[in-house]
Amino acid sequence: MFTPRPSAGRLRGRVGELKSVLDLLGTAAAGHSAILLVDGAPGIGKTRLLAAAEDQATHDGFSLARAHAEELPRPPPLAPLFAGLDLAPSGVAQASQGHMLACLEKLAVHTEKLAARGPVCITLDDAQWADSTTIAALRALPVWLAEYPIGWVLVRRTAGEDPPIDWLFGEWEHLGASRIALGPLADDAVTDVIADVLSARPDGDLLAMAHGAAGNPLLIRALLDGLRAEGGVAVAGGRAQLLSGRPPTQVCEVVHDWVMRLSPTARHLLDVAASLDRSFAVDDLRDLLGWPDEQLRQPLHEIIAADLLIPVAKDVLAFHHDLVRQSVADRVPAAMRFALHRQVAGTRRFRTDLATTPAIGRPQDAVEDWDCLTGGERTVAELVAQGLTNREVATRLFLSPHTVSFHLRKVYRKLGVRSRVELTRASVHRERDRLSRR
Repeated sequence: MFTPRPSAGRLRGRVGELKSVLDLLGTAAAGHSAILLVDGAPGIGKTRLLAAAEDQATHDGFSLARAHAEELPRPPPLAPLFAGLDLAPSGVAQASQGHMLACLEKLAVHTEKLAARGPVCITLDDAQWADSTTIAALRALPVWLAEYPIGWVLVRRTAGEDPPIDWLFGEWEHLGASRIALGPLADDAVTDVIADVLSARPDGDLLAMAHGAAGNPLLIRALLDGLRAEGGVAVAGGRAQLLSGRPPTQVCEVVHDWVMRLSPTARHLLDVAASLDRSFAVDDLRDLLGWPDEQLRQPLHEIIAADLLIPVAKDVLAFHHDLVRQSVADRVPAAMRFALHRQVAGTRRFRTDLATTPAIGRPQDAVEDWDCLTGGERTVAELVAQGLTNREVATRLFLSPHTVSFHLRKVYRKLGVRSRVELTRASVHRERDRLSRR
């Protein structure tokens, strides 16, 4: 498993978020309690922001208590807070209400002593894994300690429904806590991150591949570290040149970790979706799987909650990160992808669409326009119609993925098609037409 660790370098693209941290610390330094709640998708940089907050608090003379909730094994009640405050744990897996109250009082008294000496910053990472007793404590302790100079920073991953922590964050926001949601890095911040890691500015192909991370810092860092480790990038004269069109192993490990958190049904659905275009109609997925709406609804909701798919229009979804789609698609054999494409092209719904679409862009027109393609465009079109991804086509033809994408856009325009599925359909019609003329 690829295990990320916060970089000690400059935090790029988080000016607004860092201001929220400084506001929290400023309030606590002035003698008042304050709470900052941070939401974010997997890999979006929550732990890195938390590390920056802790560094700033230490620099400003705060006493620091770092708490971290563990997914597995499940810790004893209140263990994250006891560990963060350097106290001996309660020592029991379950305890009476009276014992829990005594533990809370112990935590409160210890924190009061710290706050009497100066401002305190208490952080909790991965709050989504906190046990119910810790969540209850995080609701009670800030109230008990409201008169003390304490800044609380609670960070959670938003990758599914978690009613207890949802309730805690909603409750504190309602009571006046600040709340921020970490989004993807902007394009200029991505360029700066590449320059920081590689000490060079990226060429167009490297930048295009990095944009496949959709601004996710973990994916970007895994991409850069992986390319450098596998010899997939060359640095010379202050420029970083992409040499490999395939996502490195570190990217695949990150994606594998995310995907394995899904249910088996959702993983199967994601494999099928990766065989389509980056964006696709839910109807296409339904046709391929042969599932009724009620069977499709829950796994789709699960994948969307994990930030792997995003809605882009009514009944149209897209992979949020093209690197995720590529990594998932690479696990599906090309023959299976081709079979899936042909299955979509032959469904009753597509045949109905074919009969009702205007003359321009219909498969027969695409068949006739096929001769207008250059040799390179025709080769790219044929390989894509066989189910190969852009990266696989690039590897097969010794081209860059950027060049393959350029050829594919020209193919789409010349054939009047809008997607890989429509291109596959045109290829099937062309083959049928060729055989009928024998």
